[in-house]
Amino acid sequence: MKSLKPIFLSFTTLVLCGIFIVGFNFLIFLYSSSPSNSPIYIEIPQVASFRKVTQILKDKNLITNKWFFLTLGKYKRLTNKIQSGEYLIPPRTTPLELLSILAKGKVILHHITFPEGMTMREMANLLESKSICSAHQFLLLAMNRYRVPCLNQDFPNLEGVLSPDTYLFPRNYPPKLVIKKMLERFCQVYTPDMRKRAKEIGMTDRQVITLASIIEKEALLKREMPLISSVFHNRLKRGMRLQSDPTVIYDIPYYTGKLTKEDLLKPTPHNTYRIKGLPPDPICNPGKPAILAALYPAKTNYLYFVARNDGTHVFSDNLDSHNIAVFLYQR
Repeated sequence: MKSLKPIFLSFTTLVLCGIFIVGFNFLIFLYSSSPSNSPIYIEIPQVASFRKVTQILKDKNLITNKWFFLTLGKYKRLTNKIQSGEYLIPPRTTPLELLSILAKGKVILHHITFPEGMTMREMANLLESKSICSAHQFLLLAMNRYRVPCLNQDFPNLEGVLSPDTYLFPRNYPPKLVIKKMLERFCQVYTPDMRKRAKEIGMTDRQVITLASIIEKEALLKREMPLISSVFHNRLKRGMRLQSDPTVIYDIPYYTGKLTKEDLLKPTPHNTYRIKGLPPDPICNPGKPAILAALYPAKTNYLYFVARNDGTHVFSDNLDSHNIAVFLYQR
């Protein structure tokens, strides 16, 4: 038994020394930082295991020991909380800071601008071109019936209420959250005062957005929007068809850039050459100036307008004057 005691003491000493060395190296690991003096780009795939994430970090020289980082993740209980996406890791980042960045999902955000007057299909294609989300998945959601929160009114789809603006989204973002942000922005743009004004002029919020979408598509210059709005308001009051070309174009799947007489005669859902009053739904997503124009039309007697082909229009209050303008500028 006496001969075993020195062996046991030696073994214990070796174990304690090993623990001390590992612990000391682990402390050095915790407070060491990545050697790069410039930000490092990494991409964490969706549904990547923590072990896979650790290997990515090791390959990018962001950590010196992947086993220590695995241990750190388990100790912090963050192995299941790492978020996928693109990251730009700052220089001299420590493992603790790195773990925090990945767990909080501080991903790269990309600017995406939706111009006023875009349709939801065009928005879907733009989102996919920027790798934000799938166009198909976005449209599947956007074409469903929605209750817009600030309107308390059902919309058969989201055309008209996906607010055009510049947004910041990460890549591979859930389309449901993209739509949520765009609806939140719409509810900031379409104020309670606008809802009150809609009631004053005898229109529902949906009718206002529908009219605004037509104004948006007809007007190249914002200063002409109230004048164009006045034409449509005057026509609606007189029971005249709106006869707006953009409403016809909306129902043409592959528009070539030129309307034909056959197009104008087709009984499509939004064709205001065939239907009386407003179309059933908006034909694009209008901006705030177009919405204000729909709510506050200029006071005129105009019933017609025709493009001069320089961005402006000639307005007329009778058919004879309008026909002369058409002859001068369109033929």
